[in-house]
Amino acid sequence: SGMRGQLDELVLEKKVPILGVCVGMQMMASKSEEGEVKGLDWIPGSVKLIDASKLKHKPTVPHMGWNQVNPEKDVQIFENIEHEQGFYFLHSYFFECESNDDVLATSEYAGKFSCAVHRGNIYGFQFHPEKSLTNGVNLLKNFANI
Repeated sequence: SGMRGQLDELVLEKKVPILGVCVGMQMMASKSEEGEVKGLDWIPGSVKLIDASKLKHKPTVPHMGWNQVNPEKDVQIFENIEHEQGFYFLHSYFFECESNDDVLATSEYAGKFSCAVHRGNIYGFQFHPEKSLTNGVNLLKNFANI
């Protein structure tokens, strides 16, 4: 699209806060099992297909519905969040970070996976805040205040 240079300048040089949701988060990775095109590589890691053989219930993939999100860090973005309520997910792939320091939160589906990532001014969520009722509204408000 010709926007890569400007995006890198805004995000990596000017440190403008950015939030990627679902596929938007996955694009921030270095690579994906879904294709050969490289990701933005803003957070080192790879996007992998959920291993349906590890699931006990069917339907298996995509992961669709409400799941609890378990913060790995105490950060502002999760203020006023009811963790038991969870967030709404719809995905077949997940982001596996190279460094655990970039994992903001995890969830469980075919095993533990990172569902929120963070590096500096870059945030990504595998779940959908816009479909997650009060938790989603509070999360987006928290991001707006960063």
